[in-house]
Amino acid sequence: MKYLYQDSIELPSKRDFIHDLEALLDVTAAVVPIEDEIISDNNEVEEIHRAKDMKIDGLRTFESTVTMQMNELARGGSTDEIQVCKNAITEVCASCVGQQKAKVDFESDVSLTDLAEKINLNSERICKILSPFLEFGVYGTRYVYSLGMEGKNGLHGELKADLGELSFAYELRFKNAVIVKHLVGSFAIPVPRKAGIFHSEDAVKMLDMSHHRLAGVTYSNNQVTAEFKDRRGARMVRIWMKPTTNDYSIVYGGAEPVNLTRDELISQEIDSDGILGLMQAVIGYVGDAEKREVATLVRLTFNGMNVVREPLVTDALKVMLAEYGRFANECIAHGAAKDEFVIKIESDDGTRTEKYMSTSTVKDRLLGIGKGGAELADAFGLRQAPS
Repeated sequence: MKYLYQDSIELPSKRDFIHDLEALLDVTAAVVPIEDEIISDNNEVEEIHRAKDMKIDGLRTFESTVTMQMNELARGGSTDEIQVCKNAITEVCASCVGQQKAKVDFESDVSLTDLAEKINLNSERICKILSPFLEFGVYGTRYVYSLGMEGKNGLHGELKADLGELSFAYELRFKNAVIVKHLVGSFAIPVPRKAGIFHSEDAVKMLDMSHHRLAGVTYSNNQVTAEFKDRRGARMVRIWMKPTTNDYSIVYGGAEPVNLTRDELISQEIDSDGILGLMQAVIGYVGDAEKREVATLVRLTFNGMNVVREPLVTDALKVMLAEYGRFANECIAHGAAKDEFVIKIESDDGTRTEKYMSTSTVKDRLLGIGKGGAELADAFGLRQAPS
């Protein structure tokens, strides 16, 4: 599947921009009202703390004033009986103030507990909405997948990504171990060996890697490195590739690894197309959500602060929308109309279909969110016309 601008130039994202834009608008419309609830509840929490502090301060002032007045009344020639009464009144006052403080604390704690539960619930709702979207839906991120093998289980590791002030991370765990045969079928590479009965000579043999396990992957915007191990884990093959240029290198061996691509005798036997095909299959495997057992959003921050707890959801959305706005402008630049974004989708059989979305649709959906909609539309690049 290919994704093209209207003038048939391929999209750099290699994704269905219209579908992703619709998803971003859906996510935005879903989470902003929840964030508004969290903001309102946080304000109420602050108000409860202020009201509690005022009541406690008032009780303390009252107790102090009563004590001072009792001491003043009993000063001078007071009798023992007056002192007894003074002490009794002071004790009753202190006891009553203590009871009222406890009542204020209890009532405040009940309200704060209820609000904390509501805030936690809404925070979980936001994470549940954002989690399936962020990994593939945030355009322009710098990302790194770091995955390793856990015993005989599938790969396990994390994805870290950031875009400007926005940063997020996922824990990833794949369902099953995968071997080269699962990725590309039969596969072999040339490796060095010694030949000759009386005199050892350098030679080349083909190493069948079909049953080598994918033992580790590091994949970023600029390069991908995949490590494969045989069943015993004794022999390792590490392949590095730069996807933008298709440059690659292959390292083979155990204690003393050999760079196969630097050996003239061996490098001429390497099937470059096969290597590139294998590495593209690795990239496809890492990005295939269906192959995963776990994909958990474990961190989402804006300028180092928790996006959901602070909350800074709208700020995070502005960063995403700004990047989508940049892509939208590219669509307009490569299209015929100036009021809609158009892309072409080319299927494997060459059939092409068009998808589009008007600028007014985006504007209406963002403005319809509420009081923060204008700022979101502005982040995308759609300014409100003056009334």
